[in-house]
Amino acid sequence: MSFYDNPEERKDLIHSIFEILNNWQIDAELQALLVGLSAETKARELTKIKNGKAFPDEEDFMQRALEILSISKGLKSAFPGNSTLANLWVTTPSYNFNDKAPLEIMITGLPGLQEVSRHLHASW
Repeated sequence: MSFYDNPEERKDLIHSIFEILNNWQIDAELQALLVGLSAETKARELTKIKNGKAFPDEEDFMQRALEILSISKGLKSAFPGNSTLANLWVTTPSYNFNDKAPLEIMITGLPGLQEVSRHLHASW
């Protein structure tokens, strides 16, 4: 049984995740990777998912979703009142990640999302 068995809660979670990714100005191909889908996921398939379609691997999606929410929360703490800087941080190379943007670390999979989340919560 999943944490988000309620269809409305699940739809709200999916909406929140993609709203965060859109705020970070992440393109559709990378959005697909971040939530655990193939980079070849068609735009129409991604649109269906954004509208509440079930994910192929629910446990993986839930773990990734929680990490994305954690990163978003960490950015709000790191840049209170300045969502522009918070959103830019995701795509700006950082010495903390060997001159890679946090997004480059995040798209490597769940461990990358966890690494960025830990960094944000440990640093701020």
